[in-house]
Amino acid sequence: MRTPSSRRGRLIIWGGLLTVVGLTGLLGAPAWAQGPVKIGFIYPDTGPFAQLGLDMRDGFLLYWSQVGNKAGGRSVEVLMETKGTNKPDEGLTKARKLVERDQVHILGGIISTPVAYALRGYVNEKKVPLVIMNAGADGLTQRQRSPYVFRPPFSNSDSSHPLGEWAYKQGYRKGVLMASDFGAGYEHMGGVVRTFTEAGGQVIQEIYPPLGAPDFAPYLAQIRRDADVVAIFVAGADSLRFVTQYAEYGLKGKIPLIGKGLTLADVLPRQGDAALGIVTAWHWFPGLDTPENRRFVEAYAAKYRRPPIEMSEQGYVGAQVIARALEAVNGNVENQEAFLAAFRRVEVDAPRGKVRFDPFQNVVHSAHILKVEKKGGQLQNTPIGSPYPGITQFWKWTPEAYLAMTPYAELKGKWAK
Repeated sequence: MRTPSSRRGRLIIWGGLLTVVGLTGLLGAPAWAQGPVKIGFIYPDTGPFAQLGLDMRDGFLLYWSQVGNKAGGRSVEVLMETKGTNKPDEGLTKARKLVERDQVHILGGIISTPVAYALRGYVNEKKVPLVIMNAGADGLTQRQRSPYVFRPPFSNSDSSHPLGEWAYKQGYRKGVLMASDFGAGYEHMGGVVRTFTEAGGQVIQEIYPPLGAPDFAPYLAQIRRDADVVAIFVAGADSLRFVTQYAEYGLKGKIPLIGKGLTLADVLPRQGDAALGIVTAWHWFPGLDTPENRRFVEAYAAKYRRPPIEMSEQGYVGAQVIARALEAVNGNVENQEAFLAAFRRVEVDAPRGKVRFDPFQNVVHSAHILKVEKKGGQLQNTPIGSPYPGITQFWKWTPEAYLAMTPYAELKGKWAK
């Protein structure tokens, strides 16, 4: 295996090719079986999303290493293309190189939504399957869905819906909505607010700090003190600053804090006791007590000498679903109609639990309500009650009823009453 450099942006994994070629020559196997299945993987290795990209990549590669870089009787060749920005044009350039020069059969990876949207039109044109392993924009598998786009990680609002319902059941009635001021923030919190208000709760205030806000004090000062819960989406470095400043501003212990993205595994150890008691919703957490997850966490830590985060699991599951689809067609990815049909029927026992696709090719999986506690001196997300199994991006609604409602991305400023 060659280690990729960020300049070349290329890593090849090729298992058992000589064996495959030799057998096909002797037995007269079909032409498609004489080469590897090529997967083009696009991720950032510099810039603000670099660590997320590296963790997604490492989860993806871990799975292939566990199965000998084979699926459906064929070798699997993974070609990596790295990028350092969030610009759609850069991601599109990388995809074109992989498809048109390297002749990959499948594209995968993708951290950011703008890149995913840019690739959607391209894969439609080229008829190349795209397996998104992070970008969660609801529209990608809803109003702008594509027969070539599959998304096994999440949609932004899927685990938001149970959190809003849970909040109302705790007795919260007047909520302040906060979110980083961009599309993902509107969607993550839109799902929370819709189920909270439908249950009878009220949003009394909306506050939208800019993405990357260096100081949340001006926004914390705006929070109405008659609220009985604050619901927020922030992630990454923003969540570190927000959680710390929420406590420093004297709000911790006075107004409960719930949300999405706040205490993910990549930031929780650095948040300290300020994170204690925060409640969030997500589809995976490191302490999930299943045989599949224990094996995954142990294998990842052993291989990379660091614990996995959410992105690691999403990369791993992306590889799982690709492999399962290849197995269903005996590796014949060239029969694209059969391969896409097999992909739509995929079910796997992922680290997070059972994973399959809905008719719009977005994941169906479980969601968990999690509370930050300290155990053995370590902060961790601990599940509250039972998981919500088999949730879809449409929650309790039919796809038709859900898609008839106003998209969350268009409801900024319209929730507060």
